[in-house]
Amino acid sequence: MVQIYKAPKGKKPSPIGAPKLTLSIDDLEHGGLGVCRSHQPVVFVEGGLPGEQLEVRITDKKPRYWQGLAVKVLTPSAERIEPFCPHSRECGGCQNQHIGQTELLVHKQQAVDQLLKRQTGIKTLNWQAPLLGPAQGYRRKARLAIDAQNKADVKVGFRAKGSDQVVSIKQCAILSEPLQAILPPLLSLIKLLKGTKQLGHISVLDADDQVQLCLRVTRALPGEDLVRLSQFAEDNSLRLLLETAPNRFELVGGTSQDAHYSPSAELSLAIGPNDFIQVNNVVNQAMVSQALTWLQVKPGEQILDLFCGVGNFSLPLAHAGAQVTGVEGIEAMVKRAAINASENGLQVDFQCLDLSDTAALAKLPSQIDKVLLDPARAGAQALMSVLHKLNPKGILYVSCNPATFARDAAVLIDKGWQVDKIGLMDMFPNTAHTELMAHFSKA
Repeated sequence: MVQIYKAPKGKKPSPIGAPKLTLSIDDLEHGGLGVCRSHQPVVFVEGGLPGEQLEVRITDKKPRYWQGLAVKVLTPSAERIEPFCPHSRECGGCQNQHIGQTELLVHKQQAVDQLLKRQTGIKTLNWQAPLLGPAQGYRRKARLAIDAQNKADVKVGFRAKGSDQVVSIKQCAILSEPLQAILPPLLSLIKLLKGTKQLGHISVLDADDQVQLCLRVTRALPGEDLVRLSQFAEDNSLRLLLETAPNRFELVGGTSQDAHYSPSAELSLAIGPNDFIQVNNVVNQAMVSQALTWLQVKPGEQILDLFCGVGNFSLPLAHAGAQVTGVEGIEAMVKRAAINASENGLQVDFQCLDLSDTAALAKLPSQIDKVLLDPARAGAQALMSVLHKLNPKGILYVSCNPATFARDAAVLIDKGWQVDKIGLMDMFPNTAHTELMAHFSKA
């Protein structure tokens, strides 16, 4: 699961007396950070927009660049808007509420376009319209942090900007309505528990068929806490689990049935509490539909789905008539994907392979027509030469990190591939996340 925000390990908030500069912002990088190129080294500024003059607090200094946070807008951009969330200035969840969704996508596309041209040598890119959904109320899964060091001031919420401190929240406009509704009673519940210091974090999920809460616990909770949790599950008609050890779960209240979601209208996939799921339902369904269209799936084609998870792409591909091989490195998700295929009446060959291991890559099928890959942020560097040798008719690359995508795309382009189509997907509106889809064919 992609987290709303995760502070760097050991990172502490910048001191009040950290140096401040007056800077002018030239443009945005692909995550939405303002870029000041007139300063050397270049400064990346959270909260800055092109054309603005800002007072910036420097939060980190690297040899080749600095990082900063806008603390005062001296000359505002015409694109600047008032954030819709009262926590936006302290919470690290949404970095870009100061600009509209459409305007931010324009800047992100320009930044990705420049990045790819610089990294790959491509002269022009065939940009397609971005996939987008609502700017608010879109997030169906999230992880909430807990700070129970002070029993009189227990906090449940998200990490602060550039810090591991917890910002306690009672509302979050980007969460789906059922998850928003559960926040106030959840905070009240946590404050009542005796074993709050045994709680690590809370995963919340708004699935198609249930709302699910999963509490990570470091030690067994008192019996009275278990009673409170069970009653909370009943009162709020939700499923409540405890994760007592990595991937070991204890049902405290609600249904014993797994949660389900639909990557397309015809299919329903089960997911475990720790399984990856795209958090934006509207954009995920649009992404799956676009993937099938761009691949021009034909019945009987051999399609290789890499980093397949629980079958988000594999099952829709199989439903369209393709002969699909799905490959994933997490065994539990491979097993769940196979069950999902069976329960949807589909035949898919799922395999568990480490796709970063060169030796494991030799086990990939040699006879394929097309490839779809959806790697994590690290990308798929080890796969690029292997995919070229498999010589498919087309490669569809879904990326959540433009930097690693540019690196991988450069390898394919150097080997004679070309980018036919490319488009952004606004999976995480208002944030620094930038996701894209690109289709490659032989030049």
